[in-house]
Amino acid sequence: MEFTSIRDPVHGQIMLDSLETRLMDTPDFQRLRGIKQLGVTYLVYPGAHHTRFEHSIGTAHLAGLMGKQIGLEADELVMLRIAALLHDIGHCAFSHDSENVLLSIIGSHEKLGIGRIRSSPIKDIICENYTAKKISDIAFGESFGQLITSDIGADRLDYLLRDAHYTGVAYGVIDWSRIVARLCWHSNAPAIEIGGLEAAESVMLARFSMFHTVYYHHAVRIARSMFIQALKSALSQKDFDAELITNEGDFALLSRLWKTPSSASITGAFANRQLYKRALVASWPSLSQSAKKYVIDGKFASDLQDEFSDSALVDLPVDFQTCAKISILSADGTRKPLSIQSSISASLEKAANERATLIVCAPKDKLKKVGEFASKRLGVQNKNGV
Repeated sequence: MEFTSIRDPVHGQIMLDSLETRLMDTPDFQRLRGIKQLGVTYLVYPGAHHTRFEHSIGTAHLAGLMGKQIGLEADELVMLRIAALLHDIGHCAFSHDSENVLLSIIGSHEKLGIGRIRSSPIKDIICENYTAKKISDIAFGESFGQLITSDIGADRLDYLLRDAHYTGVAYGVIDWSRIVARLCWHSNAPAIEIGGLEAAESVMLARFSMFHTVYYHHAVRIARSMFIQALKSALSQKDFDAELITNEGDFALLSRLWKTPSSASITGAFANRQLYKRALVASWPSLSQSAKKYVIDGKFASDLQDEFSDSALVDLPVDFQTCAKISILSADGTRKPLSIQSSISASLEKAANERATLIVCAPKDKLKKVGEFASKRLGVQNKNGV
């Protein structure tokens, strides 16, 4: 069998067999070169231009190591690597940053991914040896596909390592080789032997640090809010074709948003990194229940829109989830969640909840008015200094 050698900056030398190479060379997979792994984050971390393309290759590599570790048969290992390679095939431009807006229109990336795997030319290549349904089931977590999708799976390990590498931060470092070495298959699910407890904890710590330092950095949240508003404004126009997004990369979608009158202004500001600033930052735990309901129901954002149009945006905090679902296999053979084996999980969730903030952002010339309006509506003192 012929192999293609790929030099990966995270994992070093990665070998793809001829079947994997053919799948990688399809237009559906090559499209992933134009979709950044971290969406809008490159506006804050300039190195974050890595894409779903290389992440997919890295995920297949790690999944293969995991499959070997638990003793999968040769045919199962081939299917696992193919499924891991295609796990992100359904992502659209700007990945998760656009998905929540598009969910009710074109569906989730999982749904789109299943569709791509089960259609030509990917399906034609797969069906020479396997069934497309079987591969899509594994890709999204069925059976040993949990080695891809679980809290300790290849997908998560690769994106933490890769995101840390390309953003230049030291917080995503995890002891992935120890995790693979201590990986086992127990009760039809992956688990980590007790000797790998600290390595499993390193995944929790890395995710917590990356969550606050990179994924939900305040400027990333603002950039994401601007992009989402631009996309929503464009989608309100009858002549803006949402279906095109399924085949577009980031640049193509951004270009269309810029050419759409309703979203042109905010898209231009976003693309030129004229990001809004924080008009108000409020501690989420300190808000009254009535204020939280006002925000969650969308009424607060609606009132801001009525008063300031696109010149005032609100970003709600996102619940932080640890990797507490990781199972640890004790010395006596009992299987327990990491949250029971380690007190770190509860501590991280408590710390994340305490740090959760609501952000209201606006252009520089509107900061004071927006800040005053927001603080009055929420009944909080604006400590952001505007």
